[in-house]
Amino acid sequence: MKQTDKPRKETQKDAHKPSSKPADANDIDAGDEDRAGGSGMIQSVVMTGQIIEALAAAGQPMRLTALANQLGEAKAKMHRHLSTLKHLGFVDQDAQTECYRLGPKLVHIGQAAIDQFDLRRLAEPYMVRLRDLTHQTIVLSMPASGDAIVNAVVDSPNLVTISVRLGYRLPAHASAQGRVTLAFTPSATQQRILARKLQSFTPHTITDVPALRQRLARIREQLYDVSMDETLLGISAVAAPILNFDNELVGAIAVVGTTQYVHDPVEPEQLQLLRACTKAMSLKLNSTGYEGLGIPNMREFIFD
Repeated sequence: MKQTDKPRKETQKDAHKPSSKPADANDIDAGDEDRAGGSGMIQSVVMTGQIIEALAAAGQPMRLTALANQLGEAKAKMHRHLSTLKHLGFVDQDAQTECYRLGPKLVHIGQAAIDQFDLRRLAEPYMVRLRDLTHQTIVLSMPASGDAIVNAVVDSPNLVTISVRLGYRLPAHASAQGRVTLAFTPSATQQRILARKLQSFTPHTITDVPALRQRLARIREQLYDVSMDETLLGISAVAAPILNFDNELVGAIAVVGTTQYVHDPVEPEQLQLLRACTKAMSLKLNSTGYEGLGIPNMREFIFD
């Protein structure tokens, strides 16, 4: 006698079994947005970026507790993030001190990012010409979450040369390029940077937050800044922004030298050469940010 299969009733237990059907992509996205406070960003990715930025800004290995306190996260949650980043090679941990530092994989990623963005290639002839006209070292920096990272350097032809290491993170509050970058940074990032402890490198370093805010507002108006004896006694820089078609900062150029040749107030001719250079580069990127400042279009910076 052939046995027939009767349909089985769904029990209450079955109703609570997890479905094997893949979740709808829209449902996943919605959940991720909820976890990020409805901002449309995935919170775990945001935290990953903040950890990498904090380790980069520290300039030295950090303990788990210090990193968790700085970012306002629980130690257990921070440990999970760091363990994942360590597994991926983005973070290293010292076996003896148990401190965390950036992993070597980020060096390769950083270099690839530099190679793919052609600002350095665009800037090279302008930097060489500016070096030849000012006889000082010329430094190109690019923004990184409110800070300025040295991307290219053209050393001066002088017998004694001031040079800057590639990849060096310039202090956002205590350098001309750092403040120019900070002046064009979104307000939330600017607030975060100004809320941290501002290191005093020399007696001339500006660490007063209200004074810095006034300085940043002035930079956005005049499109340059000067730093004299603030990071290292005897060394000064004057910097100006490179702006894109949306008048957003994509980089900054600085003339760097000893206080004998670069100082505050800046020499008018030196400032004119610098801003003519950054204006020409910004015009290449279809920026209108330098309009109305009376800065001439100098033939020395025309490379068509």
